Amino acid sequence: MDPSGNIYLIGFSGTGKSLSGIRAAELLRLPFVDMDDLIEYRTKKSIPEIFEEDGEDEFRRIETNILRELSEKPSRVVSTGGGVPVSEENRQIMSASGIILLLTATPKTIHQRLTSRQNSNRTLRPLLGDDAPEKRIADLLAARTEAYSCADRSINTDGLTHRKVATEIGDAWRELSAHSRQANEAANA
Repeated sequence: MDPSGNIYLIGFSGTGKSLSGIRAAELLRLPFVDMDDLIEYRTKKSIPEIFEEDGEDEFRRIETNILRELSEKPSRVVSTGGGVPVSEENRQIMSASGIILLLTATPKTIHQRLTSRQNSNRTLRPLLGDDAPEKRIADLLAARTEAYSCADRSINTDGLTHRKVATEIGDAWRELSAHSRQANEAANA
């Protein structure tokens, strides 16, 4: 954990990483980066197109390269894709260059949020399919439990506004930063 580095928001699609991350960046006066948006911008393809045309392995390679690049530019709020922490390499990159905050929600909440996005022209993640059934969400959440355990702190977003989640992100960042400074001072004393 490097509290002077980036704030990495991890978690499943629909937990609020992007919208809450934007608000947290505004509150903390830091730049905001949405990795999925950056991947789409750089490749000139949507994420479903990358999966379909190039495969998941190529998508994950692109994702890791962008994460590595972002890790070299500290002091920003980074919304990661839901699968970023599945890779051990990605977990190491994030841990060495910032703090990791896990945003969570129940499968029911995630399902509601993702299916309401269909009306807003936002595509669902390729691994979920078009209807994002709660059972599929629960299964993927269970499969990612170990990957998500790399987080320094967890924030449950059920029933919270993006503004409230942003405040909790800021509070966690300040608390983790203070704790890390105290530990460093004690080690150097």
